[in-house]
Formats: sequence, structure tokens, C-alpha cells
Amino acid sequence: MCLIQVLSITIYIGGSLVNGAALNGVANSNEIIGVPGKGKLLNVKSYPPIENYQSGLYEVYQEPYYLGINQQAAVAVLVSEEDEGVKGEVVFVQKHPPVGPVFIRGNITGLTPGKHGLHIHQAGDLREGCEKLGGHFNPYLIHHGGPRSSVRHIGDLGNVDAKEDGVGEIVAIDPLMSLSGGPRGIVGRALVVSENEDDLGQAGNANSLVDGNAGKPVACGIIAYIR
Repeated sequence: MCLIQVLSITIYIGGSLVNGAALNGVANSNEIIGVPGKGKLLNVKSYPPIENYQSGLYEVYQEPYYLGINQQAAVAVLVSEEDEGVKGEVVFVQKHPPVGPVFIRGNITGLTPGKHGLHIHQAGDLREGCEKLGGHFNPYLIHHGGPRSSVRHIGDLGNVDAKEDGVGEIVAIDPLMSLSGGPRGIVGRALVVSENEDDLGQAGNANSLVDGNAGKPVACGIIAYIR
């Protein structure tokens, strides 16, 4: 598994060459594709370039990356600091790791009514509290977005919408994260719910492209495997 940030690359596969032009042709598709060769299938996950910011990004992997791994499950138990009363449990299930979609379901209570940003952060060390977990989990080094954006952090899960009773329900399917390690692995990192609504990178200011102006954390928890 490797992550490549280049303007043009050439890859040798079992007797055939795939050059940068072939990859650039799929740079805007944001899809996993197969580039056939005489050897095993080469898969390329592409992200489009951003003008004056970065070149195109390509994650390249090859069989036996698709391993016969059993279903994986993990849970994050969210707790708030300073007796704010926010708590919850969020479960992640991946039926076909390492690249199958992750099913996410949970509830968070004690929130103020309205939308609150929900993100996976880089670190999972809670010894210094929810505000010392680094930025959003972002292995591709690209800007912030929403869960349906073509360009986003792996950790961008959008918002949880709390009703008048302070309860927010989470039901989602994410195609990017993984529970089996690798560059998209989220286990051991932290899930954080924030005080404000995430603008999904659409507010037109610099901070919007960093964290969606979601404000400070109100609760957090480590994502850990369920035995």
C-alpha cells in the first residue's frame, strides 16, 4: 500500500507500463479503478488536484490487498468533560474489510438542540482531554468537506442533528474509512462531537476548509475493537 502525490507517474505491472497520463485521466472520478496488467490487478484510488494547493493524489494497491478478513466491529463510547452531560455510543461495522463500506449507527444524548459536527480525529490519546487530539483524520492531506463531498478528510462525518430532547441519532454508511488498519484505518483514533454545526467546507473562509467552523469538542471517545 502506498500513497503517491505527483504530477505524473509511471508504474510497471507484470510486463506492462501505465503512465501518469492514464492516471490523470481518472483523477476527477474519485473512484477505485482497475488497471489491467499481465500480473495481479492494480487498483488506483484517485483524488483530483486542487489549483495552487496540491497535485492529484493516487493511492495504489495490488492483490493480495483484498484479503479474506472476517467482519470487523468497533465502538466509540463518548463522554463529555466538566460534567457537560453529553454522552453516547457509536458502533462501526465493516462486513468486508479492508475496503468494504463501514456501517455507522449510534445515539448521543445531552446535546443542545440542533446540528453538531461529528469527526474522527487523528489521535486517540485522551489524557489531555478532547481538545488535544490533533486535527481531523486526514491521511490524504486534503481539505475538509462533508461525508458526501468528492474531496474530504476520512474523518469528516458531517453532523448529528439533536432533537428538542437533546438526543441525536446517527445512521450512516461510509465508503472511505476502514476498520482493518492501513492508511484509512480509524481504530485507535478518537470520535469527537463538537459544539457547533459543521459547514461542510462551504462557508468560503479558511477555517471552513480545516474543520468546518464546528467549534470546540463537547464529548469524545476512543474507537476500539469490539471483541
